[in-house]
Amino acid sequence: MENIGIFYLSMVLFTYKGFDLAQGLRAAINRGDTVRIVPKILCSIYCTSVSLIAIKITSNTTYSELFIYLHIFIILFQIIMIWYPKPK
Repeated sequence: MENIGIFYLSMVLFTYKGFDLAQGLRAAINRGDTVRIVPKILCSIYCTSVSLIAIKITSNTTYSELFIYLHIFIILFQIIMIWYPKPK
């Protein structure tokens, strides 16, 4: 793929949006608002999908192993933001 840069840019933007969505849920959880399970599931699916697509896109690059570890960390970080309960 010659124009891989546009894919990198889109994955950065989608990952940013995933963190934005996860932060919105985290803020609602911390405020004590009722957060239904459906938004948590949809946000988890979105964040995981974006990271898996990014791993697939970067699988043939020089630093593919580094990208895999980075995106596994991103997935875990976002999932913890979404599902971790409110602090006491």
